[in-house]
Amino acid sequence: MKKPIKDGKHPRIILWDTEVSTAIVRGYGNKWDFRYVKEVRPQELMSYSWKELGSKTVHFVHMHEFKNQHDFVKSLADLLNSADITIAHNGINFDDKMANTFFIRNGIDRPSPSKSIDTLRVARRKFKFPSNSLGDLGEYLGLGGKESVAYRELEDKFLEGNKKAIKAMKKYNDRDVTLLEAIYKKLLPYIDNHPNMGVYMREEGICAHCGSTNLNRRGEAYRVTGSVVQWFCKDCKSWSYDRVATPETKPTLVGK
Repeated sequence: MKKPIKDGKHPRIILWDTEVSTAIVRGYGNKWDFRYVKEVRPQELMSYSWKELGSKTVHFVHMHEFKNQHDFVKSLADLLNSADITIAHNGINFDDKMANTFFIRNGIDRPSPSKSIDTLRVARRKFKFPSNSLGDLGEYLGLGGKESVAYRELEDKFLEGNKKAIKAMKKYNDRDVTLLEAIYKKLLPYIDNHPNMGVYMREEGICAHCGSTNLNRRGEAYRVTGSVVQWFCKDCKSWSYDRVATPETKPTLVGK
């Protein structure tokens, strides 16, 4: 169960990334014309890395630390259950769905719902980058790329419990999370539907995106319901505005 957020405290924001094995199936034909007969081994959760937003520590958790897949998958459910906001790249279409698949297959209750931020969706919705993959975005934005590994060979050795492969997977998985955080911070001003930090922190006069009080007033904008005051955050470079800009009301900053 999530602990209630106390006044003046940031929500628990988790950046995460999973590594999932390929499935092994039996069938007839070739790679261009393959007829499926039987699944020999389903996809399995191999590892996941995660960190709290702003923390220097990246945590790596892998299948060989646990007695069975159930306990391993349960550790991921516990992590997600503790989060108020989760951030992943292609999380909505991949990590979230794969995690749900592992949960239901292992008889694990669904974690309590949290707000999800998918940096891939932000990249696709707001920009025309040459490529929206995590590694290519990192390179394009000058943040560095992913770890270069021979993934097919790494997977086989990792599943066998090879120590060098586990170490290489940690390096690969951890780098995805640190790169994800850098990309998230770069794209943050463009995430219009970002969860409102003012609501979580129960405070007024703070940046709706990051919770900073380092704001500059930048004129007014006009809505159907009337004028609103615009604010620019010097820390995360995002825009917020007062929901109702009248002398009689206190400003409650929300994402633009």
